[in-house]
Amino acid sequence: MPEPIDNEAERKIAGILSRESRYAAGAYTFVAEAVTFTVGRLSVHRHVSARELLEGIRDYAAGQFGVMAGEVLHEWGIHEATDVGRIVYLMIDAKLLAASEEDSPEDFNIDFDLVPEEAVSPAVGRTLPKID
Repeated sequence: MPEPIDNEAERKIAGILSRESRYAAGAYTFVAEAVTFTVGRLSVHRHVSARELLEGIRDYAAGQFGVMAGEVLHEWGIHEATDVGRIVYLMIDAKLLAASEEDSPEDFNIDFDLVPEEAVSPAVGRTLPKID
């Protein structure tokens, strides 16, 4: 995983953690990196919706942690889309992220799998290679 964002961001995250202990420090850094990843893969720099961010978080987690993505997210306290929304809005309040006037925490109150199904269950019918 890339190095922490910067000292000011670390200080702001520490401030969040002093008020909200539900999520691990790594969750905030990860969400910030996932926002950068999500916006970076767009053809034009623009605001992203909650669903687009959740898709980006899912893809970024899979790319960073592979089959361990679910375990890492759960270890940080991220279990569902609403957790991402809470983290995003704590970061918005700390001026680490920005939102448009149309955005709201309720945008994250959706049924969304943060970990792709193939990363959760073992491949069915798959045989292991023979090692001699």
